[in-house]
Amino acid sequence: RTPINRSSGINAEYGDTFKINRMGEKETTMNTTNISWETDRQYKFIVPEGFQSNSPNFSWPRDWKIWQEKSGESFLPTQVNDEHLINWMNPAAFPSFTKLYARVRLNPGEYQLNITYRYQVKDFRGSKFIRLAETSWMGGRSLFLGSAYTFVGIACLLAALFFIVVSRKTRT
Repeated sequence: RTPINRSSGINAEYGDTFKINRMGEKETTMNTTNISWETDRQYKFIVPEGFQSNSPNFSWPRDWKIWQEKSGESFLPTQVNDEHLINWMNPAAFPSFTKLYARVRLNPGEYQLNITYRYQVKDFRGSKFIRLAETSWMGGRSLFLGSAYTFVGIACLLAALFFIVVSRKTRT
């Protein structure tokens, strides 16, 4: 297998895009900044010095020539700035996963979601879906994670108190 470079230009040109607008109104603004980890942007997704794109161990993506003709560029970027690409390129721990696309604030009402479907998944029998979630600074609405943290914290506190009492009683 040959590694494939998925450049930010390719993702912008051939990745799926989403637009949401309230019925009868203009498009709603989606916040696509800070959707990837800062360390990924600064350290992980940069092209190494001395990288040779004409190496026999490297092949260009399937649609590279089309992007190259449209953009007029034929070089690799020195740093990947497209946060959608950074999220897409991060490996998932499980076969079923989600990737953050954007954050958006919506008022109650009817909305229309327009999807430009560009990245085909039928070649590897994949599937896609969209998840809209309501979140806060503590995460989503699920009480499981907060309850689990609270339970583990209380268990650690009780264990610490138990060991303090045992250590004081066994001192000679």
